[in-house]
Amino acid sequence: MEVQVAREPFLRALQLVQNIVESRQTLPILANVLIEAREDGLRIAATDLEVGARVAVPATVARPGGITLAARKLLELVRELPAQPIQLVLGESGWIQLVCGTASFRLVGLPAEEYPPLDMDGADGWVAVDGARLRAMLTRTSYAMSQDESRPFLNGLYLVLRKRELRVVGTDGHRLALARAEVDTDDEMAGIVPRKAVQEMGRVLGASEGAALAVRENQFFLRTPGFVLASKLIEGQFPNYEQVLPKAHPRRLTVEREPLIASLRRVSVVADDRTRPIRLTAGPGSLRLSASSQELGEAEEILTAEFAGDELAIGFNARYLLDAIGPMEGERVIVELKDGLSPGVFRSAVDDADLCVIMPMRM
Repeated sequence: MEVQVAREPFLRALQLVQNIVESRQTLPILANVLIEAREDGLRIAATDLEVGARVAVPATVARPGGITLAARKLLELVRELPAQPIQLVLGESGWIQLVCGTASFRLVGLPAEEYPPLDMDGADGWVAVDGARLRAMLTRTSYAMSQDESRPFLNGLYLVLRKRELRVVGTDGHRLALARAEVDTDDEMAGIVPRKAVQEMGRVLGASEGAALAVRENQFFLRTPGFVLASKLIEGQFPNYEQVLPKAHPRRLTVEREPLIASLRRVSVVADDRTRPIRLTAGPGSLRLSASSQELGEAEEILTAEFAGDELAIGFNARYLLDAIGPMEGERVIVELKDGLSPGVFRSAVDDADLCVIMPMRM
């Protein structure tokens, strides 16, 4: 193996796969990244046996080959190198020589043949999705993923494609977030993507415009230019989220988003630290936010809002409200309510494709 590569794309590739590598591994080689020099360039890959990622890097390859190197130390080293071409040469002893400018290193690696196989090329039925839109969908749903390890089927996002619409759903039993996007295909697919894969998708989509998704048997795939992510799907049956979506809400509250966020943060300071209960009282032309605790006292703030009908009071977890409203677009938030004991639906006034259903709290 002998290859020359520019520092910046090499560093970027290492950063993209770095989070796949777990600090504690049962297999020592899983702490390494796989570096493959091929005729068409360089490939950098990593896996933890559940999630894997591979990045293509333009390079000049004089001699094909492969090696695995310690992921964190290699990233640390390349980050400190000057912005000059990097030359990698694999010796017969299994050591690799790395040269950049006047700096030279000999690094210990493990054979590429011992690295677990990465199934990155077997998917078909790819569905094209706008990368920016997909990233927004993940941001507006991932906060609702459960942390309860006893219900693993809730510890990820449910991706379902049908009727030319992609839906991303997250729930922890107390709230449900849904994001939707139209797609140009009649294909159907569904699967629960684990938290780690969701986080990696969010990172890579931040720098990509085009993306494609695929589900095959028990695996999920994401592809962007020069990057492929593969993940095992979570086994289990995702709840019937459509039954959770309220069919009718006769009461509608419209309020400015930024003032609402600021008020929620202020008023919740005095709320109980564990459940963060806050009361919303909607009346003609106003929304009153209030909270209290025996240890800290009471707080109240009134915002201008659009609301018709008799006064309605309902309690929510303040953190749940902030999680839902924070990623929304537009200047106003719509809150759809039925009564003080039924779930509330929160959505942006400029985008009805995304919403969050939040269970109320008794106060």
